[in-house]
Parts: sequence; structure tokens; C-alpha cells
Amino acid sequence: MGEKTKKKSPEQKNTSTTAKEKSELADSVHEATYDGTADWQFLLLVMISIAIALLLLLPKIYLRNSIYYESRAIDRLQTQYGALVEENKLLSRKVEGLKVKNQILDTIF
Repeated sequence: MGEKTKKKSPEQKNTSTTAKEKSELADSVHEATYDGTADWQFLLLVMISIAIALLLLLPKIYLRNSIYYESRAIDRLQTQYGALVEENKLLSRKVEGLKVKNQILDTIF
């Protein structure tokens, strides 16, 4: 009567092997895909790192800016002080000149 075991043709063997490979590949791809939690964890890690860096750097930046503006104010005040000292010397000479002139005029009259 007929043979119970049928011989598979080479095309059928390739097709069944290909189907098996496809299912293995699909299983491995399914295992390799992530659910998205890794992205959120990485984002959270980056945000925490940025926050820590800002907490460490902002006081330093603030202090540098504060020192810079204070030194500018000190320099401006020192310049004004130097100008006032020179003006004081000039006015002192004028006062001395007026005193001498006044003494000469007093002796004449």
C-alpha cells in the first residue's frame, strides 16, 4: 500500500528550516527588546547628574561673579580716591596762595 513515511523534498526541508530559524530569530528579538524602563532610568540618572553638577558649580559661579563686581567697585572707588587726593592737593595750594596773597594785602593796608 503506500509508504507511511514520506520523503521531504529539498524545498520542504529549506522551508521548514527557514520557519524554524524565523521563529528562533523572533524569539531572540522579543527577548532583546526593552520595555522602555531603561530609557527612563537613564534619563533620571542624567537629570540627577546635571542637578549635582549645578549644585556644585552654581555657588562657585556666584562667588566669582560677586568677587568680580566687588573688585570693579573697589577699583572705581580707588580711582575716585586718587582723583580726590589730587584735587585736595590742588585746592591746598590754592588756599596757601590765597593766604599769602591775603597776608600781603593786609600788610599793605
